[in-house]
Amino acid sequence: MKKMPTVNITQLIERAQSHLDDEEFAVARADFEAVLTQNSGMPEALIGLGDCCFGLGEYEVSEEAYRSALQAAPSDPDALFGLAAVLRVTEYYKEAVSLYERGFDAEPERTEAYWELAYSREMSGDKAGAEHAYKSCLAYHPDHGMAEHLLAAMTGAKTRRAPRNYVRDLFDDYADTFDEDLVEDLNYVVPRLIQTTLSVYLTAHPTFKVPPFGRVLDLSCGTGLVAEAIRPLATHITGVDLSSKMLDIAVSKDRIDEAIVSDMIDFVDPSKNSGVAYDLIVCGDALVYLGALEEAIDGISHQLVEGGVFCFTVEDLAEEHFALRPSGRYAHHETYVSDLLIGSNQAVLSKSAIVPRRDSDQE
Repeated sequence: MKKMPTVNITQLIERAQSHLDDEEFAVARADFEAVLTQNSGMPEALIGLGDCCFGLGEYEVSEEAYRSALQAAPSDPDALFGLAAVLRVTEYYKEAVSLYERGFDAEPERTEAYWELAYSREMSGDKAGAEHAYKSCLAYHPDHGMAEHLLAAMTGAKTRRAPRNYVRDLFDDYADTFDEDLVEDLNYVVPRLIQTTLSVYLTAHPTFKVPPFGRVLDLSCGTGLVAEAIRPLATHITGVDLSSKMLDIAVSKDRIDEAIVSDMIDFVDPSKNSGVAYDLIVCGDALVYLGALEEAIDGISHQLVEGGVFCFTVEDLAEEHFALRPSGRYAHHETYVSDLLIGSNQAVLSKSAIVPRRDSDQE
């Protein structure tokens, strides 16, 4: 029998790290595990395994790997920050705070992670400590969208929209588990409700066209859940989103026909109009990342064909035009939204209160 060539530990580590850097988490994991079969207590391999499993969303395995690494190297900053991140994601905030603080003692220059410490402090009830950490992050990184927006949400600041890089980074990080979390865990019904609303509209306004909507624009489409729900009603669906990772999933599942990486306001900006007009524009659970809606609604009105339909959801607000909630999402007053629609020559055909998912306020 021919003997298979062996790969030494150094080569395995280098190969695994290269795959990890390319976010090929499953492949990298196999290499790190191969290293650990030869040296079960090697901190570098344990940390790498923790990083891979974190990227795969396998948080229990990730936590175990980081804890094993810390047994061998109690002050290793990568293990400290890695375990802290797992505990932040799994909502064990108090221990996460302690680990972040130890991590900064070991490696104070990792300043971008101040927002993670801040968020963990906020969730554990230490608002003053959270504010200090958010501001520390912004002192080193003035354009850090995550720190900027979460600080504004926590303090109740009046902002007009979430920073673009906040939205992009949030959903790039969320992409791999987005469908499972929303549909299976939170009973997310916005796609079905938009499909039902459009079906009711078509019953009242029958058309000879089949499908009834030729060109459809799904603004901030995410992984294409809304597009999938309305697919039988459309000939061609263009999905626009800031998160390229969300769009990759939407394309891979054949939920959209065309994917465009763009901010929604930039895409509908009349001065940048490509000349394409849409029979239907949908925007499910995405205007919550905009406070002021004037630019968005005006731009959308210019993107619709005459008689075109705009179907969307917002979170309801009792007072003021709009406000940023502690969740980091904006809520809007019904009259504010209706007035903007009418002012842009759109008629309000229907509106209803919904519960989009189990953990959210009514929309």
